[in-house]
Amino acid sequence: MVNDYFGIPPVGVTREQHKRTVAVAAALAVAKESVSASTSANGSKAAWDLQAVANEIANLADAIQDALETEDVNYSGE
Repeated sequence: MVNDYFGIPPVGVTREQHKRTVAVAAALAVAKESVSASTSANGSKAAWDLQAVANEIANLADAIQDALETEDVNYSGE
Protein backbone atom coordinates (compact mmCIF):
# COMPACT_ATOMS: atom_id res chain seq x y z
CA MET A 1 0.00 0.00 0.00
CA VAL A 2 2.66 2.53 0.94
CA ASN A 3 4.72 1.51 -2.09
CA ASP A 4 2.69 4.08 -4.04
CA TYR A 5 3.62 6.89 -1.61
CA PHE A 6 6.42 8.20 -3.83
CA GLY A 7 4.65 7.31 -7.08
CA ILE A 8 3.34 9.75 -9.63
CA PRO A 9 0.05 11.29 -8.48
CA PRO A 10 -3.05 11.00 -10.64
CA VAL A 11 -3.89 13.90 -12.94
CA GLY A 12 -5.36 16.81 -10.99
CA VAL A 13 -3.91 15.71 -7.66
CA THR A 14 -0.90 17.44 -6.13
CA ARG A 15 2.04 15.40 -4.87
CA GLU A 16 1.21 16.36 -1.28
CA GLN A 17 -2.45 15.39 -1.69
CA HIS A 18 -1.38 12.06 -3.15
CA LYS A 19 1.04 11.39 -0.28
CA ARG A 20 -1.64 12.25 2.28
CA THR A 21 -4.18 10.00 0.57
CA VAL A 22 -1.76 7.07 0.65
CA ALA A 23 -0.89 7.73 4.32
CA VAL A 24 -4.56 7.96 5.33
CA ALA A 25 -5.36 4.76 3.42
CA ALA A 26 -2.55 2.99 5.28
CA ALA A 27 -3.80 4.38 8.60
CA LEU A 28 -7.31 3.17 7.82
CA ALA A 29 -5.97 -0.30 6.96
CA VAL A 30 -4.19 -0.45 10.32
CA ALA A 31 -7.32 0.78 12.10
CA LYS A 32 -9.49 -1.76 10.28
CA GLU A 33 -7.25 -4.61 11.40
CA SER A 34 -7.20 -3.28 14.94
CA VAL A 35 -10.97 -2.92 15.20
CA SER A 36 -11.70 -6.26 13.54
CA ALA A 37 -9.23 -8.21 15.68
CA SER A 38 -11.04 -11.09 17.31
CA THR A 39 -11.61 -10.66 21.02
CA SER A 40 -14.06 -12.01 23.52
CA ALA A 41 -15.52 -8.52 23.99
CA ASN A 42 -18.99 -7.61 22.85
CA GLY A 43 -20.21 -4.93 20.42
CA SER A 44 -19.57 -2.10 22.86
CA LYS A 45 -15.83 -2.65 22.47
CA ALA A 46 -16.16 -2.33 18.70
CA ALA A 47 -18.05 0.96 19.12
CA TRP A 48 -15.36 2.23 21.48
CA ASP A 49 -12.62 1.10 19.08
CA LEU A 50 -14.29 2.91 16.18
CA GLN A 51 -14.54 6.12 18.23
CA ALA A 52 -10.88 5.84 19.21
CA VAL A 53 -9.92 5.31 15.56
CA ALA A 54 -11.95 8.34 14.49
CA ASN A 55 -10.17 10.45 17.10
CA GLU A 56 -6.68 9.27 16.18
CA ILE A 57 -6.68 8.51 12.43
CA ALA A 58 -5.07 11.86 11.56
CA ASN A 59 -2.30 11.27 14.11
CA LEU A 60 -1.66 7.79 12.73
CA ALA A 61 -1.55 9.14 9.17
CA ASP A 62 0.89 11.84 10.34
CA ALA A 63 3.10 9.19 11.93
CA ILE A 64 3.06 7.09 8.74
CA GLN A 65 3.98 10.12 6.64
CA ASP A 66 6.77 11.06 9.05
CA ALA A 67 8.16 7.53 8.87
CA LEU A 68 7.99 7.45 5.07
CA GLU A 69 9.62 10.85 4.73
CA THR A 70 12.42 9.72 7.07
CA GLU A 71 12.89 6.62 4.90
CA ASP A 72 13.08 8.83 1.77
CA VAL A 73 15.78 11.01 3.35
CA ASN A 74 17.75 7.95 4.43
CA TYR A 75 17.61 6.40 0.95
CA SER A 76 18.33 9.58 -0.98
CA GLY A 77 21.34 10.39 1.18
CA GLU A 78 20.13 13.84 2.19
